[in-house]
Amino acid sequence: MLTESRAVPLQDASAAAGFVQRLADLEPVAWQQFFDENFGRMYRFAYARTGDTHLAEDIASEVFAAAAQGIGRYRFTGAPIVAWLFRIARNVTADHLEHRRKRPQTSIDDVELESPAFAGFVDDATDLRRSVALLSREQQEVIALRFFNDCSLLEAAEALGKSVGAVKLLQHRALASLKKQMTRGER
Repeated sequence: MLTESRAVPLQDASAAAGFVQRLADLEPVAWQQFFDENFGRMYRFAYARTGDTHLAEDIASEVFAAAAQGIGRYRFTGAPIVAWLFRIARNVTADHLEHRRKRPQTSIDDVELESPAFAGFVDDATDLRRSVALLSREQQEVIALRFFNDCSLLEAAEALGKSVGAVKLLQHRALASLKKQMTRGER
């Protein structure tokens, strides 16, 4: 049985703590590196939850604004700082989804595409997006972390505030639900 363990060597932990301190000191170079390394991950997480490219960009930007405001309260525990960033992303995304739920939306689902080949791809992507949207919030988050952001089980567990075993179970249930929904749509 494989278990996922990422023991952080002492030199890596001290380097990570030093990087966090540079962020807390609001060093522009550190923030630029942090942004460059993680903006895409925050975008993919938000996009997987919202299915909206513009909203995902806004959310990813808001995550970094919130991180910059909150970095003074962050305490290094040895866990990757990106787990803290994903927690912020979860909250910002949830706020946007709640706000969107309360406001009427205009759908572009009825727009016809010119290219039949592209339309087939879009149908598949749309079906997947709709199926993911039917999952619970936590299931959507674990799918976004594990498959859209390539997070390890340990990283996902830290971001979600759960044990690795709980994340495995959540992922298994999410994938089983997606499979059931997607095969139901093929009939």
